[in-house]
Amino acid sequence: MKNFLSTMGGLGMEKEIYISKKDAPTQELIKKLNELAEFVKQKYNANIWFVEILGKRHSYIAGHRDDSFLPPEVVYINDRYAVVSNEWERISEKNEVLSTIKMLILTE
Repeated sequence: MKNFLSTMGGLGMEKEIYISKKDAPTQELIKKLNELAEFVKQKYNANIWFVEILGKRHSYIAGHRDDSFLPPEVVYINDRYAVVSNEWERISEKNEVLSTIKMLILTE
């Protein structure tokens, strides 16, 4: 197994990033983000979802993902989290929604 992994590294494969459970988003944060995504869905008929940034990869953690042909717009909250949507134009109070998201994430 070690030889196989060394060969993969020699082929220019990216190294995996290990995130321990203590570094993972808390269940309480995930619950709050899901509630906020549901509120946005009900009030503005727009899908938003949240991702955790792990190196170059964005990993879904909560919210309503939308499968659309339009590319989603990513709004970075900090170096660890971002919120994504391809329906930002539907959210008339975008700044207030982003402020709420920042408050939830930064107080985690």
